[in-house]
Amino acid sequence: MAHEKKVSRQAPALIDFVIDDSGSMADNMPGTSTPKFQYVERNFGILLKELLGRSTEVRGDGTVAIKPRYYVRITPYGSSPTVMGLGLMDIEKAVEVFTQAGNSLGLGGKLGGTDADAALKMACADLKQDVADPRFRESFPPLVFHLTDGESQTDPSVVAQQIQSLSTSDGTVLMVNAFFGTHTSLGYQGPDDFPGYVDAGEAGPSNDNITLFNASSPIPASMHQNLTGDGIFPIARYTVEFLLTAMIDQPEVLQRIIEVETHYCIKVSQALLDAGCDAVLPTSDIAGNNGPFMSPAMFRKFL
Repeated sequence: MAHEKKVSRQAPALIDFVIDDSGSMADNMPGTSTPKFQYVERNFGILLKELLGRSTEVRGDGTVAIKPRYYVRITPYGSSPTVMGLGLMDIEKAVEVFTQAGNSLGLGGKLGGTDADAALKMACADLKQDVADPRFRESFPPLVFHLTDGESQTDPSVVAQQIQSLSTSDGTVLMVNAFFGTHTSLGYQGPDDFPGYVDAGEAGPSNDNITLFNASSPIPASMHQNLTGDGIFPIARYTVEFLLTAMIDQPEVLQRIIEVETHYCIKVSQALLDAGCDAVLPTSDIAGNNGPFMSPAMFRKFL
């Protein structure tokens, strides 16, 4: 089916985040001294910022409006699944819950074993109701984003297929299994290979990884185009080099990034002030030893 419905306030998207918080997520990322769960929380914050930015509009009078274009559900799991926040939340509420918790999901690799099957069964039960919900039944199909280091004590293959059998009018529910901090045989050579694994051999050699690969949805052509067509992915999106060259090559994209970052900074700053901070002073370099990073004209235009 198509998977082509445009996300809007009238047809919002739903993303169900199923996040491994078992004991192995407290192990360090390979080659670092940072636990896996900290990387998860850091990147989850980036995802929330992106979704918030896509839901934010600046009115003609300069005020900001947040439209409920995205809904999320966050399900950390270990030996059993849990639910963060209020269950199904619109993006504004999800960002509020995340920031009030100190930009944290409360992860720590402290939920014991790894029962991916139980976690996805909970997600499946919720999704059966979601696809019949008037808010979502005509929308782009829900996306289940399962983030794990691949070490599961149960086999989620059957329930993953059940999830993928659910559908809205625009197509079947999409199941994404994202490996984190685990060795794979991904043969990435450049942007033409992006995104994802071509076959089970690339997902291996771990049998757990291969099981999750086989339990994943093929990426729809529309999503592949969206991920690669704007020139942003898979490059590092917020490097200084990218931001400076985007002033010339992709000014519209840069303006959107600035709006997203500005709104997120306001949200975080407000949370810090509400927590008792006297003041919040974000800072950043605008010059090096040999002069400014950008011309005065570019500074006035974008900043």
